Order: sequence, then structure tokens, then C-alpha cells
Amino acid sequence: MAYKGSLAIAYIIVFSSLTIILTLVRAEVPFPFLPYLKFDFAEVPVMIVLLLMGPIPALITELIHWVSLTLARGWVLGPLMKFLAVTPMIFGFWVGVKLYKRIRKSRFNFTLAFALGILFGIVLRVVVCSLTNIAVFLFVMPEYLSFAEWTLKSVGIAINSAIDVWVWTLLLTGIFNALHVPISSFIAAIIFRGAMLRMPSISERAWITKK
Repeated sequence: MAYKGSLAIAYIIVFSSLTIILTLVRAEVPFPFLPYLKFDFAEVPVMIVLLLMGPIPALITELIHWVSLTLARGWVLGPLMKFLAVTPMIFGFWVGVKLYKRIRKSRFNFTLAFALGILFGIVLRVVVCSLTNIAVFLFVMPEYLSFAEWTLKSVGIAINSAIDVWVWTLLLTGIFNALHVPISSFIAAIIFRGAMLRMPSISERAWITKK
């Protein structure tokens, strides 16, 4: 148990440091339809920790990512929205994998478990992010709706009413979050599987492959 705890701490230190580095170098790609949304590659180390050690170490790593993002950007709302996006992704992925393990107790298939984890991660992340965006538009920063309207018009989307802004913003934000889950997860899985091939002992201790 002590060994497992020490290993978890080591993973958290290594991969949270990587999230900080990726945050500082702005390793991100704008979403073309809403450029203020960024595909953030600092999520990849968080997902690697999830595959290796499970949800609690991954949440701690994401917490450190959130703090570093807040300090690097110098504002609260954006990093908080990121944290509220990644956290349900972690939880959803965990639920999907646990469900697969419960259904298929005798036979474990990494690909199927991973796919179910992604599916649950997408659903939970999209739902939570839609709710948080509605809360921001209604209560936190209503003026942000005007900025969203300007952004949509700048990429060539026809806007005729406030309802159009709501619909398009929530739709495109949902698409963005639905894409971000597999992007972060697949990159993490490639690194994870590569490490497994070079160091098979990782597979024996990794959370996702344990029965």
C-alpha cells in the first residue's frame, strides 16, 4: 500500500509538472468556430495519470493544472471553466471503465474499456459544460453573450437574435468538448501503450488494466 502511495505521488509530481510546462508554453490549438476555446494539450498528462493510477491522482493533477493555468493567465473564470470541464471527463471515464470491468469480469479488453470510458467522459463533460455555460451567460457574466455573438459573426455564422447566439454557442461548445475528450484520451493512450511495450510492469500496476 505504501509503495502504491509513493508511486501515485511520483506520478502526480511528474505529470503535474508537465501540465505546468505545457500551460506556460501555451501548447494549445484554437477551435476554429469559437477561437476563444482551445484544445489544451495539458489535459494529456492528466489522462495519463488517470490510466496509470485512477481518478483520485488524476483529479489532484488536474487541480494543479487548474492552479497553474489561473496563475499563468491571470484570471479566474476561464481556468475555472476548464477545471469544470476536465473534472467530469475524468469522472465519466472512470465510470465507463468501472462499468466495463463489472460487466466483463473474466475478460478484459483495453480497447473496449477505453472506448466506454471515452463515451461516458464525452457525455458527462458536454452536459456539465453546457450547464456551466448557461450559468455564466445568465448569472456570472451576461455581457459575455455579446462577445460570443461577435465571435460567431467573425467566423461567418449568421446571427439574427439572442436565441441564435445561445443555440450556436451551446452547440459549438458541446462539439468542442465532445472532440476534446477523444483527442486528449487518444494521445494519452498512445503514450501509455508505448510505455507498456517498453516496460511491461507498468501494465501490471496500471489502474485501467487491473481487474
